[in-house]
Amino acid sequence: MKKFLLAALFLAANISTGQANATTLNSTLNVDNTFRLYLSTSNNTLGTLVGSGNDWPTTYSFSSALTAGVTNFLHIVATNQGGPGGLLGAFTLSDGNFKFANGTQTLLSGDAGLTQNLTGVGAPGNATVNEGGNGVGPWGGRSGYGSLSPQWVWNYYSNNGDDFNTVYFSASILSTHAVPEPGSIALMGLGLLALLGWRKRKQASGF
Repeated sequence: MKKFLLAALFLAANISTGQANATTLNSTLNVDNTFRLYLSTSNNTLGTLVGSGNDWPTTYSFSSALTAGVTNFLHIVATNQGGPGGLLGAFTLSDGNFKFANGTQTLLSGDAGLTQNLTGVGAPGNATVNEGGNGVGPWGGRSGYGSLSPQWVWNYYSNNGDDFNTVYFSASILSTHAVPEPGSIALMGLGLLALLGWRKRKQASGF
């Protein structure tokens, strides 16, 4: 019985600790010309600003904690200030508690899981254009992506490929399991204490 109680208490402590060890979203991206990066628990709300940049040759990297137990949304507001526009990005998750829509812990620009947001924070536009892999002109090779192979992508509102426009990209980040509510963990602890008390009373009575 003592071994059982110790194991149960250890499990409850681990569940509680697991909530504090949040999954991290690691984002690496270049955007021609500027961008703002947000995390949200709604596809219709930008949420919390977690990064920004205004120099497309610079590869920006950010690490952001996800909200446990629910679907999170990555939103990117990217603005082209003339000439060709483009977004190059790679996004990875720190553990298996979440996955992207492609079923893995890695999402690259050019993948189906990173799309133009037309129904929530964005506005309708033309289809997203895949402009080629890292190294393609006019941007050349951008550092910071290692062995990953993201694609430059953009959405042009007109046909001349020379727009001053803002594009909204989004990706869903799905929780792979529900996290117990704090109240449930507290009830588990109270139940274990009650069981321990009952066991002690039983031993004291000689039964």
